Amino acid sequence: MKRVTLAEANTLVRPDGVAMTDFFTPAADGGKITMGHAVFPAGTVVPWAAHDCDEYSFILSGDVSCETEEDGLRAFSAGSACFIPAGQRHCSRNPGDREAEVLWVLVEKG
Repeated sequence: MKRVTLAEANTLVRPDGVAMTDFFTPAADGGKITMGHAVFPAGTVVPWAAHDCDEYSFILSGDVSCETEEDGLRAFSAGSACFIPAGQRHCSRNPGDREAEVLWVLVEKG
């Protein structure tokens, strides 16, 4: 068993202001899953991107909107979960006036 706390993990603040913390990565653990935590400051807009992994997210606090080319804009609030399949372009934003916290998991295909 491996245990990691948010205080122990390495957090990087990206240029868009999102604080990203990786808890577990395939390179470190020999698996196919990356798990982490993100804090989106109020008003943050994360640019369009796609991953080669399925992305699962759970909103811990605040509000996050996610837009895909296929589904348009969808709003998620604390207690909501979201799935974005591998290869689907998406962008995210925090439309609220307080930060949003998200727990996310990327699962490699195959």
